[in-house]
Amino acid sequence: MVDRIISPEADTRFQYDIIKGLADSVRQMATNMAELQKTQVDMLVRLARLEENKVGDELIAMKAATTALTIRIDALESDKDRRDGALGALGAIRQWAPFLAMLFSAACALWLYGRSAGFVPAPPAPVTKVEATIDHGERKIEGIVGGKP
Repeated sequence: MVDRIISPEADTRFQYDIIKGLADSVRQMATNMAELQKTQVDMLVRLARLEENKVGDELIAMKAATTALTIRIDALESDKDRRDGALGALGAIRQWAPFLAMLFSAACALWLYGRSAGFVPAPPAPVTKVEATIDHGERKIEGIVGGKP
């Protein structure tokens, strides 16, 4: 076999071509990585938009449910207020009933005392006149109530 002898210039040129090829390869890989990273960012942005749309749909559904719930809560609160008002009136009657009964009893006692002492006159009574259907002399018959014994 014949050994080839390579000149130092050819060897340097060979090494330079190899290093240049490696540099081009690294540059190409860096470009590919940048494009891959850009594609990944674009995919993440699209995914975020999809999630945002889902969140928007969920927000719309939640707003509708909240509106319905608010209407129901308002109805329940108005019903409770109405019941509380009615119970408040009944509670006031129950609270004031003993005092009113005592006041009425005292007024009745004063009126009765005034009637017995003569301070309060008797209420006017209408005059009633009942005519007898029989003569005065016939009423004195024996055996009839009010007759002679």
